[in-house]
Formats: sequence, structure tokens, C-alpha cells
Amino acid sequence: MFALNSGASALNAYGEGMTVVGSNIANVNTVGYKSSRVNFQDMLATQVRGAKQTIGKGVSIASVQGEFTPGSLESSTRITDLAIEGDGFFTLRDEFGRTFYSRAGNFDFDKEGVLVAPSGEKVMVQDINRVTGEIQGFAKQAKMVGLTSPPTATGDGTNNTGVRIAANLNAEVTVPAVPFDPTNVQSEMFNFSTSAIVYDERGGEHVMNIVFRKMADTPQQIDAATGQPIPGSGSRNQWQWYAVFNAGEFQGNPEQLVALGGGFLRFADNGRLLESTNGQFVAAGPGQVGPTGQLIPPGPPQLVRRPLNEGVPVPQIVVPFFETPQTIGLNFGLGSNPFDPTDGRTGLDGITQFAAESKVSKLEADGGKVGNLEGFDITAAGIINGHFDNGAIQPVYRLVLTRFQNNPGLLRQGDNKFAESLTSGRPVVGNPNDGTFGSVRSQNLEKSNVDLSTEFVRMIETQRGFQANAKSITASDEMLADLVAMKR
Repeated sequence: MFALNSGASALNAYGEGMTVVGSNIANVNTVGYKSSRVNFQDMLATQVRGAKQTIGKGVSIASVQGEFTPGSLESSTRITDLAIEGDGFFTLRDEFGRTFYSRAGNFDFDKEGVLVAPSGEKVMVQDINRVTGEIQGFAKQAKMVGLTSPPTATGDGTNNTGVRIAANLNAEVTVPAVPFDPTNVQSEMFNFSTSAIVYDERGGEHVMNIVFRKMADTPQQIDAATGQPIPGSGSRNQWQWYAVFNAGEFQGNPEQLVALGGGFLRFADNGRLLESTNGQFVAAGPGQVGPTGQLIPPGPPQLVRRPLNEGVPVPQIVVPFFETPQTIGLNFGLGSNPFDPTDGRTGLDGITQFAAESKVSKLEADGGKVGNLEGFDITAAGIINGHFDNGAIQPVYRLVLTRFQNNPGLLRQGDNKFAESLTSGRPVVGNPNDGTFGSVRSQNLEKSNVDLSTEFVRMIETQRGFQANAKSITASDEMLADLVAMKR
């Protein structure tokens, strides 16, 4: 009797179905687990003699289909606990070069400092250009041990690099009585000073003192022919600034300070900065003249006004730290033009000259020494930023995500891993949070998507189906027994 075979097929199918339900329930707390469901199908039918209809011969499992709905996120305290909010899988690679995919982001570091999954596969990332942020190279492992931040020299003033100063210079101070000598700078030669740490191209630190000296006001000259003042012939509200270093850094006397560059600051009567310019030292001597033909009197070298270098919005100095001199920019503010109503500059963003105490409110200098990794963070875009002990925070890697056209077609490999198959489609590789792939949530884990209430309903349905088909086998057995008894 075919009924026995039909019942037996059902017992096998429902037994396998209960295994799937049990596996789902067992993994209710497994990180990143995706539940499965059993799809049943009838077996090949048999035509009854003399009838146009056919009778089924039982049931079989058509497929075990994965359910890839997202699980809820659970917060944690570990930076390497990662969850994907949206589409995509973490990309893993084992020691044999095989690639796997996972939604479980409970990662950690192995003994070599490489980011790995609990089962040992390496988490795939790509390198990032630390300056431009551009993704470069092929997928690779994320090795964090031994990462360093290379030294950077203090900038030349382009692209907002160099030294930035915001301060007030007291408008009521008097001009120092002692002439300024750039070859032997003394405290009596200037009114106010501050200092910044600047860096050479090897990451070496150097103290740069920035000193300010008030200039005497000079009246405008009178044109003898017209009796009118000559525009631009006088000067008011002007200061000189100098970049001063210890002479010992340049094979000089370490007991002396020398000025290696300088320039001029010009203010409006209301104390706002009008402009900052470069300067050039001109040695004094008989008949010595400056760049505009002015006579240089006897004494120490004097600073004469020079325009800003072309293409550079701020004054610059040149320092011979090494054989190739280094150019450093000094940003004293954008300046202003009170005679131009369309000029949006305020003259208040850097150096000012008010009747108040000389005081620095902000002083910044870029550049830095070599840094060793002391920490990291991971952004929603999957960027791993290294935190270095020189204060630098730089992107070092970006996580590689992969997605498929048909997630249920992936092959389960155990250990929360999946592998590509013919029915999953080809892997599509991309970056987190780019509009196609989901974002990465650090210090979060994706929980299992198993719904216990649904699984309990499936369990009851599977159990009842098993019981009913067991009963059909019992009934078929009784019918066979009756048939045998008729012969007796």
C-alpha cells in the first residue's frame, strides 16, 4: 500500500523540519544568526487505474530557505563589536584564501594584531590615503599593531597650514628705546612675545618665538607745490613682527636669540587689522639702500617691507633647519578694507590693536612628530581612524562590505559564515554607508532574527503533522492486518 510510503516520507520530512525549527530556537542568542524555514513539496503522483486523476505519493523537502531580515541591535562596550544597519555582509578570508561572508561582527584581534572573526578568519579592509581620504589598493587584512603616524612639517601658509595667531597688541604701549638687532635679540627690543612649537620635516620640535615691536608714528609729508599731505607718506598704528629662534639650532651661540624673518602689521584707528606683510632684512653700511631705494642707516640689519609672495595669502619665513630651507607661514588674520563696503572681512579674526593688555587668545601650529598608535575608532562609513600619541587622528583602513542579489541562495558554512553559490549571484563589493550598503555601528552587535513565537507555532504544526502521519501509518498497518486475516 502506497499509504505506508506516503506516511514514511512525511515522517522523514517533518523530522527534518523539526531539526530546522530546533536549530532556529537553539540560535536565538547567536550574534548575527539568520533563521531558516522549511519549504515542503508533494512527491511524484501516481495515476489510479481507470481514473483520470492522480494520487500523491507523499511529501519531501523542497528547500530550506534562509530568512535574512535584519536583527535588532544590541549595544556593547567594545569598539570591535560591529553591526551592519542595512544591506551587506562583512567580508572574511581564511588562511587558505577562501572568502566568506557574515553579519556577525563580534570581532577581536589575534596575537599579530590583525582584526579577526571568532573562528579566525581575517576581516577584509582597504587602505586609505591619510591625506586625501581616497580608498586605494585591494582588500587586505587590518593589522593595527605597528601603525605609526609619519612626521609632518609645519606648513608654508597655503591651504590654511602653518602658524595661526589671534591676539591683542596694546595700542597704548610706547616704542622700545633699544633698536632691534636680529643677530642678538634682547627683551628690551620688543613689546610683546609669544611662542609656538613648529616641526621640521623629520618631526623635530623647534621653539619659534614671535615677538612684536611697536613702530613710531610718522606724520605725512607735505607736497611743497600744493601744500597738501602726500598720500601714504606717513605711518600710523604699525607694528613689526619677528620670528626668533635660539641661535644654537643653527650652529650659533646657544646663549643668543636670532630673528630669521619678520614682517609688518598695519591697523586701523579702531584697532582692526588692515594687512599683514612680509619683511626682508637689509644689512646696514655706507650707501646701503633698501628695495625701494631708502637709505639704511648704520647699525644692525633692518627689516624692510616686502609684499606677500604670489599665491600665498599670509606672510612667510624661511628657516634653515636642514640643507634645504623650510618655509613656514604665519597667519595673523585676514585683514580688512574699511573703504570697500563690499569687503566682508572684519579685521577681528587674528591680531588686533586695542587699548587693552597684550594677550594671546589663540595660537595653533600644524605639523607633528612621529606618532605610535594608542587607540582607534570606527565610523558609520566603516572608516577605522587611528589615534596616535602625537595627537594625530588619521584614517588608516575602510571596511569592505559585500552584498548579493539573492541572499537566501548563500550556503551556510557554520560559525555564522556564508559562502557564495550559483543561486546567490556574484558578490558585489563596496563601502559602508555609500547609499547602496548599510552603515556600520561600532559598539553594537546584530542579534539573531529568530522570532520565538513564530518558531513555537512552527514547532506545534510540525509536531501535529508528524503525529497525524504516524497515525496514517498505523491505520495502513491495521488495514493490511485485516487483509491478511481475510485469507484465514
